[in-house]
Amino acid sequence: MLERKIVWIMICTLISNSAYALIAPFLPLEFKEKGISGEMVGMMFAIYSVAVIVCSPCVGSSVQYVGNTNMISLGVAVMGMAFVLFGFIAAMDSVSSVLALGFTLRFVQGASSAFV
Repeated sequence: MLERKIVWIMICTLISNSAYALIAPFLPLEFKEKGISGEMVGMMFAIYSVAVIVCSPCVGSSVQYVGNTNMISLGVAVMGMAFVLFGFIAAMDSVSSVLALGFTLRFVQGASSAFV
């Protein structure tokens, strides 16, 4: 039973850590079509790491109250929803709306990565 939990934790960690790079081939191309600079794309990737750093201490202190399994499940579910919502960026025309949604979703992805 313990080995099965370890395998699932490893799978969740793999999914969580791959989320950082999963969007790398597509985001710059999508933003270039919308006229968004490369600097903004770089900041979009940086906000993920900032979210992990900011949220990790809070998550670490609350694990004992919520439980490991619940934290991991919540993190994976929230990250999945953020990935799905990223699909709506392609339909948006306003640069400010694209940037606002993009930064928000990348921060949410980073925060949910801290849960895993």
